[in-house]
Amino acid sequence: MSTAAPFVPGPEHREVVFLTGSGLSARTGLGTFRGPEGLWALEPETEQAMHASLLPTSLPQLWAVWGRMASIALAHGPTPGHRAIARLGAPVITQNVDGLHQAAGSEVVAELHGSALHAVCLGRRCDWRAVLAPGEGSSPEGHGVPGHCPRCGEPTRPDVVLFDEQLPSAELELAMRLAQRADLFVVVGTSGVVFPAAQLAPLAREHGATTVLVDIAPPHGSSELFDHVLAEDAHEVLPAWERRVHRVGGTSFLDPFGA
Repeated sequence: MSTAAPFVPGPEHREVVFLTGSGLSARTGLGTFRGPEGLWALEPETEQAMHASLLPTSLPQLWAVWGRMASIALAHGPTPGHRAIARLGAPVITQNVDGLHQAAGSEVVAELHGSALHAVCLGRRCDWRAVLAPGEGSSPEGHGVPGHCPRCGEPTRPDVVLFDEQLPSAELELAMRLAQRADLFVVVGTSGVVFPAAQLAPLAREHGATTVLVDIAPPHGSSELFDHVLAEDAHEVLPAWERRVHRVGGTSFLDPFGA
């Protein structure tokens, strides 16, 4: 880890790529998943419902959980960190399913774990997919989609990746390409322990990228895995980077929540 002045992107960084996790969205009230205060610890029945082997029995719980999260995301909107990333024009690889990067204006977003703002058919051979209107309750109708696929009649489900399911191949391939072409790879709001996302920063580093972790409480051993570790709030760091890159002075115009 560098002991010099805090890292900031420079003109030599022409291919900046971000990898983001639930920590970036926690400010909206969505919270994180792991740790003693995470969703899995506080709501163990929810963690149990996230196993693909429990489908279709677990569908009511899935609709209730992900519908609620989608509603929170839409109500609160992007954070200053999301907005700063979008203003930097950087591609994003995200483990989040809340759609906040797109809402902030990011154009290239690889959603490794799917999207809570969409519904899909439970049938493996059916490609029906629809945008949700997040609401309340444990039925798909409460979130603006039919309970059964209009094409094949199978039940509908939130388009999120459950335990024991494979990540969407197109999104994973995009993430790998982005990591390999990056000259600056920035990890924000994720523990970095979940594969295959955990291999992306090392992959970027192998291809010559400078790697940076922005985390208010960096995990032990982070300094061995990244070129720079910033133990700071991403909602302050990233808007500051954006102001520096675009030479904007004063307080951040990206922060709709205020100080």
